[in-house]
Amino acid sequence: MEVNRVNLDAFDRTVENAEKDPESALKTLKVEGRWRIGEKGPQFESELKYENGRMILYADEPSFLGGGGMSVNPIQYCLFGIASCFAATFAKWAAKEGVELEELAIKVEADLDMSLSFGVSDNPILRNMTLDLSAKTEASDAEVERIRQMTVERCPAYYCLTKPITPKIIVSKE
Repeated sequence: MEVNRVNLDAFDRTVENAEKDPESALKTLKVEGRWRIGEKGPQFESELKYENGRMILYADEPSFLGGGGMSVNPIQYCLFGIASCFAATFAKWAAKEGVELEELAIKVEADLDMSLSFGVSDNPILRNMTLDLSAKTEASDAEVERIRQMTVERCPAYYCLTKPITPKIIVSKE
């Protein structure tokens, strides 16, 4: 059964498997890319593989940061990830809870302060972030609020925004 473009049968099986075997919920994600030295066009390139294919994504810094402004910048991808993950989580849990959506849109907005990146302050790089979700549904305000709260508790991107994650950084020289 599909609700809100969510295959509930597949989602239910995945949740049931995780309840029986929590290890089944562990997945490794990997992104590899390269800085395009000596080439024209965007500065960075990455080929991302997904279940049914692959795609090449490019990123470029805006000209005021030394790039050419020829592609989406890395922070835009970050905000895109937040927006798409939050919307997907909302749609999934709405479907699971029997809340049908006619439309779902999201806008993520934040103020960017590059002064920390320039080494001239300790100001946070992103602040005043707003996730503005618009759901067209016949569900009650209380039901929509309950789904919003579930989304806040279960969205992987929201978790990454609100919990400290310290990556191990390895630099190798060839």
